[in-house]
Amino acid sequence: MDEIQNIDTLTTEILILKQQTAQNIIEIGKRLVAVKESLPHGQWGKWLAEKVDFSNVTASRFMRVANEFSNISALKDLGSSKIFALLDVPEEQREEFVSAPHEVNGEIKTVDEMTTRELQKTIKERDEFKKIANEKSEEARKAFDEKVKAEAERRTTDAVLREAQKDVKNLQDTLRKQKEKSEKDIADLQSFIGEAESTGDNEEVLRLQASLQELQNDVDSSALKIDELEAELKAKPIDVITAEPVIIEKVPEEIEKELQELRKKDSQNSDQSVVKFKRYYENLQSTFTAQLELIDEMKDTNPQNHEKFKNAISKLLSKMTERL
Repeated sequence: MDEIQNIDTLTTEILILKQQTAQNIIEIGKRLVAVKESLPHGQWGKWLAEKVDFSNVTASRFMRVANEFSNISALKDLGSSKIFALLDVPEEQREEFVSAPHEVNGEIKTVDEMTTRELQKTIKERDEFKKIANEKSEEARKAFDEKVKAEAERRTTDAVLREAQKDVKNLQDTLRKQKEKSEKDIADLQSFIGEAESTGDNEEVLRLQASLQELQNDVDSSALKIDELEAELKAKPIDVITAEPVIIEKVPEEIEKELQELRKKDSQNSDQSVVKFKRYYENLQSTFTAQLELIDEMKDTNPQNHEKFKNAISKLLSKMTERL
């Protein structure tokens, strides 16, 4: 019973407030909120139409004003149509919008100086301008992101290509060092061959000559590959510093293939050097042992040759020690 009397009281107050100033919109909205919370489910629309002659849309606007407009003093000079128009301005920006002057048809006016139509037009133009500004801002952001991405890709490509160039030069240096070492080994072998010929060890001479030929082939191969690399680098230099930055997605396929082959060759050459050293060392050790045994046999049978060959071996060992 009390609830029915309360609703009747609220209804009467709403009807009275409808006839008063726009400042009472907030009070009407508060009472509409209270009635809606008190009515049984499904009775809200019927009560609005029969008791206070409100549509759902109108009632919702009154309740929004009650919930969202906290600064009543800013609304005291505004009509109800202006207050409802201001609902289209975001709540957090509304107070600033009401207090600020705006340009309307070439004139500067405050909200209370505008007609309702002028206010609606100003809010619409504000929303359109904000939309355009947001679109431009998004376009600028995307353009900036694309520029940053392109610059990052250019820098990455530049780093990759320069690393590739560094690899090529390192491999060239490795080949040159191997070539120089092989040339030194050739000189040593030629010296060993001369000593072997002087002792009449034809078998050792042939073995050393075969090793000499193998080393010479390696030297020729390294020299040829170095020349090829130099020619290719001159024909297609790796350089991405230009007046206009150029984005290259990856290292050219032919250069990458050459680098892989050179890395493989470098690894193989390193292994082959160990194998060659072991073979030469075993040959040298075997030859030296055989020569010592032969010299020892000459000690009693041919003392003259014994001293001659002994001195030859001693000189050879001295030369080898000096070379080390």
